[in-house]
Amino acid sequence: MRKLFFSLLLIFTVVYANADNEYSQWTVFPAYHNATKCINVGTKIYVISDGGLYSYDYEDNSVETYTTANVLSDNSIFDILYCQDYNVMVIVYNNGNIDVMDKNEDVYNISDLKLKTLSDKTINSCYAKDNYVYISMNSGIVVVDVNKLVIANFYSFDFNVTSVMVDNNYIYASTTDGVYCGNNDDNLLDFNNWNKVTSTYFKRIFSFNDGYYALARKGLYSVTSLTDFSIKTLLSESYSEYNIINNELYVFNGSFFKKMNEDLSFNTYNDSINYIDYANGTYWAACGENGLRGYSINGEETSVTVGSVIPNSPIRNYSTFLRMTENNRLLIAGGIFSFAGLDFPGTLMKYEDSKFTNFDEEIPIAELGENLYYDITDIVEDPNDTEHHFAGSARDGIYEYRNYKMVNHYDCYNSPLESILPDNARPNYFVRTTGVEYDSKHNLWMLNNQKDTIIHVLKDNGSWVSLYYDEIAKNPSMDHILFDKNGWAWINSRRRTSDGFYAGVFVLNTNGTLENTDDDKQVFLSNFTNQDGTSYSVDFLKCITQDLNGYMWFGTDKGLFMTSNPSSVFNDDFRFYQVKVPRNDGSNLADYLLSGVSINCITIDGGNRKWIGTADNGVYLISSDGLEQIEHFTTENSPLITDNISSIAINGSTGEVFFGSEVGLVSYRSDAASSSETLEKDNVKVYPNPVTPDFTGNIKISGLVSGANVKIVNAAGHLINEGTSSGGMYTWNGKNKGGKKCGSGIYYVLVSDSEGKTGVAQKFAIIK
Repeated sequence: MRKLFFSLLLIFTVVYANADNEYSQWTVFPAYHNATKCINVGTKIYVISDGGLYSYDYEDNSVETYTTANVLSDNSIFDILYCQDYNVMVIVYNNGNIDVMDKNEDVYNISDLKLKTLSDKTINSCYAKDNYVYISMNSGIVVVDVNKLVIANFYSFDFNVTSVMVDNNYIYASTTDGVYCGNNDDNLLDFNNWNKVTSTYFKRIFSFNDGYYALARKGLYSVTSLTDFSIKTLLSESYSEYNIINNELYVFNGSFFKKMNEDLSFNTYNDSINYIDYANGTYWAACGENGLRGYSINGEETSVTVGSVIPNSPIRNYSTFLRMTENNRLLIAGGIFSFAGLDFPGTLMKYEDSKFTNFDEEIPIAELGENLYYDITDIVEDPNDTEHHFAGSARDGIYEYRNYKMVNHYDCYNSPLESILPDNARPNYFVRTTGVEYDSKHNLWMLNNQKDTIIHVLKDNGSWVSLYYDEIAKNPSMDHILFDKNGWAWINSRRRTSDGFYAGVFVLNTNGTLENTDDDKQVFLSNFTNQDGTSYSVDFLKCITQDLNGYMWFGTDKGLFMTSNPSSVFNDDFRFYQVKVPRNDGSNLADYLLSGVSINCITIDGGNRKWIGTADNGVYLISSDGLEQIEHFTTENSPLITDNISSIAINGSTGEVFFGSEVGLVSYRSDAASSSETLEKDNVKVYPNPVTPDFTGNIKISGLVSGANVKIVNAAGHLINEGTSSGGMYTWNGKNKGGKKCGSGIYYVLVSDSEGKTGVAQKFAIIK
């Protein structure tokens, strides 16, 4: 696994671990800004942060990150434990999946629990003893044998098991119904062989120095008798976790932690720490947003000896809206536009040159309050100033940022934007303003939902224009704005409601006179009838996009629709079109493309292919004409972390495709990029160059015009490979026409445009 070295206050991003990994075209970008646990294994400190995993080697100061794109089997880690006798780390995921990582960081997966059908798989705690790991769940206790790499037992309970303690031959299970004891000599698969020793509920039970202890909802207790679980109060505060370090007991509650002395008194340390382990003379602490830190603890004093170790990463895993700018920087908003509950903290990020920049949150939280800076649903970059951004929210109006710090906030107090509840004590809490977008004249459009006037425009000169249209008045779910090649606005109404609003698309042509609505043409389309007269009752229309041919594509919960003639949208006979894919079985029948698939997002790559994100079926890559399914990625066959894809964005220069969701960000290096307008030698690049022995992916030639003819020849001029570019990129597997890997030497890429009028050549090397 590749290591990244840094001076202790870290600065790097997730990397590919193994060049020969089958997922080497993928990158997973977990957030690493909330460290909750750390354990020492060898010379490394492994850290759980936001459900992801990274490590810090205190000998060489290197950091490694672990994802499904390199070594892990799953996402969203619940706990990690070290089994010292077997020198393995056990990784338990929230869904019940289990990885066992050995000293070489090879991973062995135990998927039985993940696949097992249980009434409730909620995990409450994990506990390691000898060669067993005990997983306490709402449905019982799972026992994992880390030596045999199998599930050894499952003890079913009718109530939640919160923790387990093993003492000699007995298993003590703390449950919401009290503490139960089972003798391993009995058949514990039969619940009748478990004896209830107390009705008191404890969060954790554990042994320490020949004594027994328990954490309850409020307090730490010593257990004076296991027979009836008699207890004595030691501490009265609430604690979330404990650990035994150097034969000393520590308890943590996040805001402070305590160490128990031999006389059962406690030292209190006012450090915000979730968990501590010890190695190499240092106490290593998981410190929430401060990441991993090293401490010294002397008596009642602590001091930081190693500064915060946090891999460069998203500040949170919320990546629900993605936008790629013209200069190929990725903008990310992490909010949701939902009436089921608005609860995603204000999250805005930029990803550029393999580095995340998180928009400052201190100013908006200070001015608005932490409970108001929520659900940022859209972000747009000023075409005239790359360090100037606006963001829309489903909570509280429009935010303006310069250099990634908020400089203005527009709501019902200082702009034409209106509150849904103007008579509320805090009307600004209900200014649902989504869909920010610049038009060609540098005017910023936005959507003020659930009011008479939905569309507001902040003009280039700083003045405001409000546009009323009866067709969308009071609509609660106008979502995003797309300006097509004619300059017309296409705005989706996200959902059908029970009070008479429809999912559909509102199209507006202002005829270039923004303030004068008398000459406007507009239409709201909610009748999804296709070319065959088949009508659909659409409950959701979540996305609209225009491809390189000018066709408009629409993603609904009933499937994919399009129109090849968007200029006809104002005609009375306008109908949507569904692509028909021939079955090729001799029946002369065809099926509508992705009919019945709930579609969340559509993005067009440099080859005019359609990347389609769905609500529960992963990602489809469809050919330019829609007739061929090129790829279908799901969580089962790729490192995608969810099959519910919220947004897709593509780096036109590199062809890297980013998939955003409520649970994280993933990317895939595809074989199509945006095309150049002209064929220039300086723009044509071969990657990698040279091609080294450890490289196993496809060789990529970028900077091409669309439909370029590409020939690869050796130094003697013999033709090795030829083909046509996808958009501005051509990929080659490094093999000759006979299917054999090419040997060491100098090779040439000969490129001409589709008409053969312009040609360039580039040289590259292959080293074996």
